[in-house]
This record gives sequence, structure tokens and C-alpha cells, in this order.
Amino acid sequence: MKIRYFLSLMVAMLLGTMSTVVAQDIEEKVPVTLNGVWQMCFYRSSSPDIPGELKTSNSLKILSDDGRFCNLVMMPQGAIIIGYGTYKVESPEVYSETIEKNIHLPQLDGKKNELHFKLEDNGNLMYIKYFLAQDKDGNQVDSWCYEIWKRVEMPEEYPENIIR
Repeated sequence: MKIRYFLSLMVAMLLGTMSTVVAQDIEEKVPVTLNGVWQMCFYRSSSPDIPGELKTSNSLKILSDDGRFCNLVMMPQGAIIIGYGTYKVESPEVYSETIEKNIHLPQLDGKKNELHFKLEDNGNLMYIKYFLAQDKDGNQVDSWCYEIWKRVEMPEEYPENIIR
């Protein structure tokens, strides 16, 4: 009787462990989708002690489903493209941009740039960091750059207060 109880307990533990491993394996194979339009954000606060409220900026990043990206900035006289190239999701935490042209960071032209990212808010907020070895003049800066991007979504209805 004790042997049957012990064997039943062992089988239950084995099945529980296997189901956890299978669930983790399935979760790890879910592809990360970054496609869409993203708007750069920053924190603004009236106090130096708290980060404040997340605000959107006038910079957009478009990650197309064909593997191309385009960074643009909205200006009073119209939008300008500041960089473009191709991108590839390398892992659930890293994607790379191969920069064809970038007028903001020209030292990256023709180079592959690894961007480490973390998605939050159901995949609608992306925290990015990337390493910059040199500035545009070739000086060693060896620093990490941090950015926050918010996915642009379509509202259910056309806003009444929109200015076009």
C-alpha cells in the first residue's frame, strides 16, 4: 500500500513538472512582434524626486512587417525622415537595426546596431537601450543610450478635436 502511494505521488510530481516545462517551452516560442508605428516618449516632472508623467514627443519610428524601419520627426514646417534601414528581431530581448542612412547619428550609417528592449503595458510600451561607441566626430563616448517608445494605436472612433 505504501509503495502504491509513493509511486502515485512520484507520477503526479513528474506530470506536474513536465506540464510546467512544456508551458515554459511554448511561451518561449511565441514570436515578438514589433511591427507598427511607435512614438518616442519621455518623463516630465515638476519635482526632481519623482519621474513624473510619461509624455509623447514629435518623433516616430515605423517598423514595417517587411523588415524595414524609418525614423521621422514632425516639425512645424512638416515631417522629415532622420533615419532608415532594415531591422530584425534577434531574440525576445534584442532586435537589430542595420542603418542605411541616419542624419541624427551618422556614425551608424552602414552599421548594424543592436537594441536591447523590454516590452511592458501589454506590448504597447517599449524600453530600448543601445551602445554608442563614438559620437559623430569619431570621439570615443562608450555610453548606453536609453529610449522609451509607445505603440500608436487606432481609436475606436474618429476624435472630434483632431486638427488636420
